[in-house]
Amino acid sequence: MRQHAGLLVRVIIITGLVITSWWQGLNVHAEAQVEAGLKRALIAFAVARGLNGVISVAQGTEVAIQPAGLGVVLAPGQVLDPVNDLVEQFSSVMLVAAASLGLQRLLIGMSGWVPLVIALSVIAILWLLESMRQVRRLRHSHEGAPHTHAETGSRLALLLQGLLVVLLLLRFSVPMSALLSEGAYRVFLQPEYERSRIELEAAKDTLGRTTEELRPQVERPDEGLLDRTRRWFGETGDTFDVEKRIDALQATAAAVTRNIIDLIAIFVVQTVVLPLLFLWLGWMSVTRGLPRLWAATRPG
Repeated sequence: MRQHAGLLVRVIIITGLVITSWWQGLNVHAEAQVEAGLKRALIAFAVARGLNGVISVAQGTEVAIQPAGLGVVLAPGQVLDPVNDLVEQFSSVMLVAAASLGLQRLLIGMSGWVPLVIALSVIAILWLLESMRQVRRLRHSHEGAPHTHAETGSRLALLLQGLLVVLLLLRFSVPMSALLSEGAYRVFLQPEYERSRIELEAAKDTLGRTTEELRPQVERPDEGLLDRTRRWFGETGDTFDVEKRIDALQATAAAVTRNIIDLIAIFVVQTVVLPLLFLWLGWMSVTRGLPRLWAATRPG
């Protein structure tokens, strides 16, 4: 009775795995999740490049602290130098993240290769047939069945089991890793990503406005005495706001730094840490979990 129960468990598990391996919806859903991650990486890369451009403009802005361009000239945009270096490194991280997601998409397509699925199905059927033979051998073991035949059948079953484990890893590891990684992102990381992205876009707009406000007014050739007088007094008033605007630049730079670091952590976790973690868990479950399950349901 126990022999038939163990064999039934194997048949149910292998049948489910074979049917799932032919289900292309698994690949479709996994590719959709990878595409969503790739889109986020590209959006973050675009924001980083936009920030890089705005910061480059700000770094070239000079402000006179006395009217009419006389006196000491400051370059407040230079406070953004460290941030600009961090933005460039962030752009590189986004490219690596996008490449990682593109590689996952490629591997997902390979995992659904029809010859691979056919090989998995054939090996699974052969392994089940060998399991049935073992049940019959054990049933007739008291009738004097040769011991060498049992040893040969055991070696063949182990070989088929090893091939089945390898094929299961090739078929399911990457799609399942992509699905689980995206699920973990939506549960734990998505709020932080949305907040950081929105704040970075707002910081880019703020830097652009501040840079425009810091730029000195250019004297026009047709400017009259009254217009020059008004510009002179305007520059005099703006001179007293330079320190305040520099403080605003520093505050914006600090916010940009914090959000970039948060985004780097998010994409490293999603595109490197989580896929490797789930691949390792898949490896452990298939290479250790399934053999232990087979041993627990072994006939006899």
